[in-house]
Parts: sequence; structure tokens; C-alpha cells
Amino acid sequence: MMKKKVDSMGNFFYKNPVKRKLLSKSLLLCFFYILVCSSTIFGQEILSKRSWLIDMGKFLSSSHGRLSCFECHSDIEEKGVRHPDPKLLGRSSTLLFDYKKCERCHPGEYQRYLKGVHAKALMERKKNAPTCGDCHVTHYVVSNQTRLELGRWMTQMCGGCHPVEKRTYLENYHGKTAASLGYVASAYCTDCHGAHTCLSLKKKEEALEVCQKCHPNAQIRFMDFVIHASKEGLKEEDVEKLKKLKVIRSVEIGFGILVFFVLAFFYSHTLVWIFRKIHEWLKKD
Repeated sequence: MMKKKVDSMGNFFYKNPVKRKLLSKSLLLCFFYILVCSSTIFGQEILSKRSWLIDMGKFLSSSHGRLSCFECHSDIEEKGVRHPDPKLLGRSSTLLFDYKKCERCHPGEYQRYLKGVHAKALMERKKNAPTCGDCHVTHYVVSNQTRLELGRWMTQMCGGCHPVEKRTYLENYHGKTAASLGYVASAYCTDCHGAHTCLSLKKKEEALEVCQKCHPNAQIRFMDFVIHASKEGLKEEDVEKLKKLKVIRSVEIGFGILVFFVLAFFYSHTLVWIFRKIHEWLKKD
């Protein structure tokens, strides 16, 4: 067990002089990268995203700011380990981290994550399969957000990997009332798909169970309602949804034609009325 002491300011430091020296070198190197890179536009862009560079001010004000670096990154103090390792700086810091370490403080969330489609995609080694760090910017995560703040942030975060679903959600009643109008009782992404046990809701039974949380009287026919009305990303075997989308498209075209003729009739009627008034005015003269 590593022995740590706490100074008068509440900060941890190590009794072992070798560990103290290693910590000092690591912090100095990190601050050096921050000072050099943050002075350029490129550096500022990096700091705003997930990277090897940490904005210590933002980190200390985040939910994880009370933790010492070694509580999550214990391997940086092992003998012979260079931190940061120059060989790894060209790779994604998010992909390299072992997120099983998150289970120590978040056991429930981690176990729910393992049951969802994100973890399944990761096990199948699919490209861009999300880990904890893809959804949570772990060094800058902020707790105690309101439902509206969290919901709007979530819409942007989920939309990073699911742009079509984000667009169709914002076009839908749920998205307009929740994300646009700030109606907190409306549904956000995780209200339907789950926060950690992420479900695709392809099966009607699963979707019905979710819908009944807000619509208790909903029956299986309620599942005929299409939330993400777009053909983009759909597979050919998803015949039922493709048929529904054709019906929706036909209705859109039909109403578009109806609106066009209604407007054309009234504009024509108004134009004819203007011509008649001009004619009457000229006739009087």
C-alpha cells in the first residue's frame, strides 16, 4: 500500500523520495506541454478536447479534481516507465486507458455498461466503439447539473457518433420540446436508450416497455410511431421501417402538394381581386 501524507493545504504527497521525484518530473513535463501548446491556436484546440494535455484549472474544478493522479493512473509510477511515453503520444489517450479502473468508484454504472450495445461493439472490436472516456470527458466532468443542462449536453455528445439520430430527434416532438424549448418532462436520449445499459430498441417489446414509462396506456400498436424518420444507415433487412418511411414520405409529398395548391388558389384569388379593383378605379376615371 502506498503511503501518502497530507500537507496543510490538503494536498497529497509521498514519503518516498523516488516517488516524489517522479511525480515532480511528470508534473513539470505536463505543465511544459501545456505552456508551449496553449500559446498556439493548435494547442488551444487540443486542450478543449480529450488529449494528453490537461488543463489543470478545469480539472481541479471538476468532479474528479479531488482525486490524485495516481488513483487512476497508478502505472505512471512503476519503475522504468517514462511518463508521458513518447511512443504513445501519437495514439489516442482515450483508447489506451483501462476503463475497468472506473469500476472501483462506479461499480453499478460499469456493470450496466457491460450489458449494453456499446460494450458489445467494443468486444467485437468494432471501429469507434465507445468507452467510458468517449462519453465522459473524465478530466473535466461536472456533476450536479440540472436535467436540462445534462439533456442538452447529452444530445450533443450522442450526436457526435449518431448524427442522423440527433437530427431526426431534434425534428421530432421529443427533441423540439426537450432540447429546444427546455421542457424537462420530455424525453432525452438516455430516457429511451439508457445511460449505461445502452439499448438499440429494435425489438417492439423492448421499445414498448420504455415508452410505457411516460405513456402508461401505450399498447403494441404504439410502436408503429417512427421516432428517427430517416433512411440513412438503415439496412435492407429492416423492411418494416422502410415501409413506414415510404408512407411518411408519401404523406409529406401529398401535404406539400395540397399546401402548394391552397396557397396558389388564394394568391391567385388575391391577384384577381387586385386587378378588379384597378379596373374599377380606371373605369371611374
